Amino acid sequence: MRLVNVKTHRLEVFVDQNTPPYAILSHTWGSDSEELTLRDVKEGKINKPGVGLVKFQGCCDQASKDGFEYVWIDTCCIDKTDLVELSEAINSMFRWYKYAHVCYVYLSDVPDDQNPREVGSKFRASRWFQRGWTLQELLAPRCLIFYNSEWHPLGTKVQLSPVIESITGIPRLFLKGIVDLYSASVAQRMSWAAQRDTKRKEDIAYCLLGIFGIAMPMIYGEGGYQAFIRLQEQIMRSTRDHSILAWGLSKEQSTSYSESRARGVLAAAPSDFANSGHVIHRNRSYFDALEISSGSLRISLPLLITPAETIGLLNCGPEGDAQQVVGIPLVKVASGGSDEYIRPRGYHSVLRLTPAFNALREFIYIKNDNGASAQSSNQQHWVYDDDDFADVDLELLDVAPQSSWDQDRAVITSTTKSDPTLVRLRHKKEGSQDFILILEFREQDTCVEAHHLIMICSRDTSLEAIAGKLDHVIQNTSGMKSASNGLLDLQLTMEPIAERPMFTIRPEAMLRPPDVTFDATAGLQKSYLMLVIERVLHAQGRGEDLRNIDYCEKSYELKSIYGQPPLLWASENGDTEMIKLLLDNGIDMAASNNGKRTPLVAASDEGHVDVVRLLLATSKIDVNSKDSESGRTPLMAASDKGHVDVVRQLLAASKTDIDLKDSESGRTSLSWAAEKGYETVVKLLLGKGADVDVKDKATRTALSYAAERGHKAIVLLLCKSGAATNDETTAWRLCQTLESHKDSVWLVAFSHDSKLLVSASKDHTVRLWDTATGQLRHTLEGHNGGVWSAAFSHDSKLLASASWEAKSILLWDTTTGQLQKTLRGHTNDVWLVAFSHDSNLLASGSMDNTVRLWDTATGKLRQTLEGHKNGVWSVAFSRDSKLLASGSMDHTIRLWDSATGRLQRILWGHRKGVWSVTFSHNSKLLASASMDHTIRLWDTATGRLQQSLWGHSGDISSVVFSHNSKLLASGSMDNTFRLWDTATGRLLKHFWDHKDGVWSVAFSHDSKLLASASKDHTIRLWDTATGELQQALWGHRNGVRFVTFSYDSSLLASASIDHTVRLWESC
Repeated sequence: MRLVNVKTHRLEVFVDQNTPPYAILSHTWGSDSEELTLRDVKEGKINKPGVGLVKFQGCCDQASKDGFEYVWIDTCCIDKTDLVELSEAINSMFRWYKYAHVCYVYLSDVPDDQNPREVGSKFRASRWFQRGWTLQELLAPRCLIFYNSEWHPLGTKVQLSPVIESITGIPRLFLKGIVDLYSASVAQRMSWAAQRDTKRKEDIAYCLLGIFGIAMPMIYGEGGYQAFIRLQEQIMRSTRDHSILAWGLSKEQSTSYSESRARGVLAAAPSDFANSGHVIHRNRSYFDALEISSGSLRISLPLLITPAETIGLLNCGPEGDAQQVVGIPLVKVASGGSDEYIRPRGYHSVLRLTPAFNALREFIYIKNDNGASAQSSNQQHWVYDDDDFADVDLELLDVAPQSSWDQDRAVITSTTKSDPTLVRLRHKKEGSQDFILILEFREQDTCVEAHHLIMICSRDTSLEAIAGKLDHVIQNTSGMKSASNGLLDLQLTMEPIAERPMFTIRPEAMLRPPDVTFDATAGLQKSYLMLVIERVLHAQGRGEDLRNIDYCEKSYELKSIYGQPPLLWASENGDTEMIKLLLDNGIDMAASNNGKRTPLVAASDEGHVDVVRLLLATSKIDVNSKDSESGRTPLMAASDKGHVDVVRQLLAASKTDIDLKDSESGRTSLSWAAEKGYETVVKLLLGKGADVDVKDKATRTALSYAAERGHKAIVLLLCKSGAATNDETTAWRLCQTLESHKDSVWLVAFSHDSKLLVSASKDHTVRLWDTATGQLRHTLEGHNGGVWSAAFSHDSKLLASASWEAKSILLWDTTTGQLQKTLRGHTNDVWLVAFSHDSNLLASGSMDNTVRLWDTATGKLRQTLEGHKNGVWSVAFSRDSKLLASGSMDHTIRLWDSATGRLQRILWGHRKGVWSVTFSHNSKLLASASMDHTIRLWDTATGRLQQSLWGHSGDISSVVFSHNSKLLASGSMDNTFRLWDTATGRLLKHFWDHKDGVWSVAFSHDSKLLASASKDHTIRLWDTATGELQQALWGHRNGVRFVTFSYDSSLLASASIDHTVRLWESC
């Protein structure tokens, strides 16, 4: 296979056994002109404008971050001009996705602001879930990660499995890989593809090869139907699963006629399995064999025979209901003892009671094609007799389609597969309305039946117009065998000729007019708007939207598009042509919202300024109308999204209420714009006199939101406009965003004089920052791996750093940034470093099972502390520097005399590795956190266990004492953190507010504030006395790995996976 080198962007070829680890891309194809091809990459022409480059570059960048050297991308790793290679690739595709180390799913139609779990999110409507090829790309990889259009992660297949199940119908056990894919029945797997489509018709079969574990040659040009038949035949050669025949089930469980395209024992497309997702195979036996040859399937089945029907009972049925099996309708080809059957076209499969274990089975043959070719050669005819029609003053004027009319023989020809035929009959009296006759043959079991309908229309209405709306016409004339044009009350009958599919049309004048006559001209005029809309959609190249338009059953008036009122749908999609048509045709404005959103709110939210202008020009639009979900007005929606031109339009409307509050949070347009940082919108609102001191339900003003987000220019604007600067805004705001790291930042720490900040990163560097200016002082390079630990000496003169992929510690001069010492001695990765509080010693814990004590002045090794039976994860000095604690993967904590290196105590009790140890500020207590989800408090003088703190249900990522030693905070990957009383071990507060794991907790030095940092991208500040949330700090674009206060408590620093450090200041 070919792979792209992520660094050189060149193609390299590997044979299977030598294929390196690789990432693989899944996506939906854009325009062919934008996609990067094999030739483009070979020639180095990858900077082609369009989405292709975005996908290529994003995939390579992400793979590089994840440690992969190669990626596979279908657009540029297959030579599609080589049909042999293309066939081989299609047959290998499932395997390539399965053996990829990770699959990146790039969703170009999912914006950055979408939460996949929210109902109505763009994630749920993504084209990726509607394409045929992406089904195997969803199922094959073990590790699959979704990314939005900005290449920001949305979650893994496992994390989002409940959402994906609701979108695709695929049970989450298969998505998670808990249950093997091939244990799903054929019907289940087919049903997962039922709502999917492919660009080339044959691919609807080829994209399923890997899902069924089969291979077959590609024959482009054979058509989708034939390809799907070949697929099913190939499947039957490797399975006895009867559910392959369980297609055509109806939700209503009726055997009535349906419009399935299948014409034999096998399905015509995966869509025939749409209602078969619950069908599983039952215990198989020898008798379940499926043998297909010479155009027929040989199968052993119990037959349920009644006077009305014959049903073959398959060995499969609904999951969870062993009392029922799937039955397929059958009709004997010939009477007598024949064992040959057909599956009649258009009839549903059904559920029937499970037959007895010893029920009689019959070996029968079911034809795979119900004589379609024979039927097409035996055409049906209607005979027209001029004399008969002359007797009632009628003559045949026109037939549609024209090819059906054989004028020389006066015969109208049709087949069961053709559309209905329209015949125009005209009365001799000038100005009279015409009669329209609809003729149709329908296949019923093995018989052919003639059907006809009759209506009237004006002479100006063309047959083409009626034919274009034939579904509408037939629906409204159902059962009408007579009609009146005011001059003639006409009834028509079809008189069969011998026993042939041939009928003579007989006209007859009635004695009185029928009760109802359908006027096709009036009916078409009522649906004029619908006709125009269809033309508009076709002109815009959006003909597929027609399938999602609903009409009123009786009037055929436009009812909804994609389930929404037409004006609302057009407003959301910015379709100005559609809106003009709807407004010009007097659309009912009161019926133009869906109970949740109004058209004006929708257009304002999406930024469609031309639509807003059109809607405001009508007198029936309320500019202050609110949606029912959040209670936002159009102005709020536009302000929240920063749509400047829309805001201008809305403010120009005379009745716009600028200070209205939304129903959910009580916030104004100014509040939303100020929080999001839309300076121009804020200026426009202030220019129109927006009230700057309006408080929302949380008693917050626009100024407080702007200050919290660090929007200094907006804070200044609001203050100049007279905003009250009360205690509410004396909170925390962003003062610096420190951007320089090239990868995740794992740790930040302040120097003890609060003048410097250190950041340690996965990019192998340590960086020193000036906290007053935010300027980068020094970039400290020299590590061979990500830097996990860094610490200032307490005199702020030295900095120690350790990498988890190195065996040495680096000592740096904080003033010059120069490397002072390299401390060597460990024989495995160094996990953590810590200075003693007198700055004379440095302790290091390593995966070599030892702790080492170093002299910070000379860099010499003082002591090697041995005894742990596994790696040492954590080390900490007591505040008086006399004791050193070490926590290990061997489940123990050890207390050492830091002066002599002698072991003082071994603390037993944890059942799993000890992740963290920390001393209280008075040195009397030691806290240990373990992978057993507990924290333990120990008396440092006696080594006795004081308290066991239970409650967390996930790994404990952070423990910290308050500076007065009275409180202990613990953060966990169970999405919570807890506040404990150190004297009693009592849980004081359980905090649930974070939406993801809590990575770090920190106390301010006056012990009044507690900060929590989470994977949910936020930092939250809490009052330790009341446990109340004081403020949420937003801004990071990914999880926040670490948070800490400066020693003077005036600054807060946060480190994030988004590669940045942020400095927050109290204001």
